[in-house]
Amino acid sequence: MDNHTVDPMTTCSITNSTSGSAVKPEVAVDDVTRLLWTVCGPTLLVVGVVGNVLILVTVIQRSMRGTSTCVYLSAMAVVDLLVLATGFTFNWLEGAGYVTVKVS
Repeated sequence: MDNHTVDPMTTCSITNSTSGSAVKPEVAVDDVTRLLWTVCGPTLLVVGVVGNVLILVTVIQRSMRGTSTCVYLSAMAVVDLLVLATGFTFNWLEGAGYVTVKVS
């Protein structure tokens, strides 16, 4: 049997990082969130506006006018457009990092 001796002056360190610089998890989550808002925000906004405009164009046709379903769909499309224009747009701009709101 071989006797192996370890020099007490030798130090060993183990790191869990594959690169030299460690990234904090909070920073990585913020970057992913900002990327998602930057890409998905405009996509949802455009799809929502186009879809609601198509609903309004469809329900104002002569054959659709006058039904209660037409009235409900029209009201829902108008309110959805207002929400997209005010609430969603503001949240998208803040989430993507274009606007910062500080409440004091």
